[in-house]
Amino acid sequence: MKDNLVSVIIPVYNAEEYIREAVESICRQTYPNLEIIIIDDGSTDKSLEILRSIQDPRIKLISRENKGLIATLNEGVTLSSGQYIARMDADDICYPERIFEQIEFYKKNPSIGVLFTGIEYIDSKGNVFKKNFKSRYHKVDPTELLFGCPVCHPTAIFNMKALAKEDIIYDQNFKNTEDYELWTRLISRFEVGVLGKVLFKYRVHGKSITSSSNYFQREKAVEALAKNLISAKSKNNKDKFFIVYNNHQGDHALSQTIYAIFILFIYLKRMNAKFSYTTYIIKSYRLIERITFKRTEMKLR
Repeated sequence: MKDNLVSVIIPVYNAEEYIREAVESICRQTYPNLEIIIIDDGSTDKSLEILRSIQDPRIKLISRENKGLIATLNEGVTLSSGQYIARMDADDICYPERIFEQIEFYKKNPSIGVLFTGIEYIDSKGNVFKKNFKSRYHKVDPTELLFGCPVCHPTAIFNMKALAKEDIIYDQNFKNTEDYELWTRLISRFEVGVLGKVLFKYRVHGKSITSSSNYFQREKAVEALAKNLISAKSKNNKDKFFIVYNNHQGDHALSQTIYAIFILFIYLKRMNAKFSYTTYIIKSYRLIERITFKRTEMKLR
C-alpha cells in the first residue's frame, strides 16, 4: 500500500544564501511520497536560479510577481493535493526523518489536527545555540497562547483527513502573525500537539521576521486572541494581554506585569471556559521568575 501523499509548501523570497540547503533537506527526507510545492514570490536575487538547478521530479516550482508571504502560503494550500500538508521555510533545515516521524505519529493518533516538532535554533552560519523540545508528546493547552506562541510554524504538518483547506487559509489581516492567528482559530476545534523530538533546525538571523518586528507582532497577536479565543466581555483587558504576551520583548515593570497577571487570572474562565487555571499559574510563575532573574542579572553587571 502506497504511503499517503504529503504536500510540502515552501515560500521563497530573496533567500539565495540558504535556499539550496533548505530544499535539499526536504528532498532527502526518508519519507518518499512528497509533493514539493515551491513558490518563488518575485525574488530579486539568485533564489530562482538556484531553485531551477535543483533536480527532483517531485518539485513543482512556481515563479511570479511578489504578492507577499500570506498570499504565497494560501496559494500553496490551494495547489496542494496531499492527505497531509507540511510547512517549510526557505532558510531552515529539516532532519531527514522529520516527515516520516510526524506521519508515523499521525497514524497512531489520527484525531490530531496539527502536529509540530521540537527544534534547534541555529544562527546565520548554522551553529546551534539553543534547543526547544519536550521529552514526550505535548498537547498544546489554549492557555499557553496567552503567553506567546508555543509552537514553531515551519515544523507544522496539517492533517487534511481531519481539516478542510478553508480551515488553514491564513488571514491577510494578520501580517507577520498569520501563523499565530491560525493557531488561535484551530485550537478551539482540533487537537494541536508537538512531537517530543528535535527534527528541525530553525534559523534566526537579522533578516528573519522574528528578529525585526517584535512590537508589531505583539499588537497583532493580542488582536488575534481577542478575535478567536477571548469572549466579548473580556476584550476590554487588551492592555493586560499585551503585557503578558511575549513579555520578554517589552520593558514592563515587574509590578505592572504581576498586576496584569492577577487581573487576567480573575477573569480567566470568563474569557474562555477551556482556559486552565493550572497552566495559567505555571506559566505566570515562570514569567515572573524570568523577569526577576533578568532584573537581578542587570543589577549585578
